[in-house]
Amino acid sequence: MNASGLIAILVLSALMYALLRQSAKTSQKRKPYRGMKVESQGEVYDLSRVAPKWHEIQAMLKNGPSGLRSALFEADKLLDYVMQAKGFHGTTMGERLKSGGKRFSNLNDVWAAHKLRNQFAHSLDHDLVPSQVVKAVHDLGKAISDLGVRI
Repeated sequence: MNASGLIAILVLSALMYALLRQSAKTSQKRKPYRGMKVESQGEVYDLSRVAPKWHEIQAMLKNGPSGLRSALFEADKLLDYVMQAKGFHGTTMGERLKSGGKRFSNLNDVWAAHKLRNQFAHSLDHDLVPSQVVKAVHDLGKAISDLGVRI
């Protein structure tokens, strides 16, 4: 066997190894978390993603005005994700809050947090009050906990 044949065998072996390794990683990622995946209205929601995302949101709160704003947006999206996973009805978060609001211990606070998020989203001149945003994020987290999801 000449040198080029040996190199070809080594390259093919390395490629096979890389493909098998990638395939093993992909199959590990697809393993379901026992009790953490939920199917609702034809969609699959992975509630194991909620706690890590919540930790990211908490870190955002420490990053000045832009971090506060981002934390509020992400907390609002995270609650909406959990509500969809829990089967709340409606096409918007507002509709979902109306349909299942009885499940929250602080519905008025959740509405206030969602409205604050909407004010930031739709107004260029809305003043950012850090304590107000921190409270809103906390209220959204409480709502997630009310739905039985650990954060």
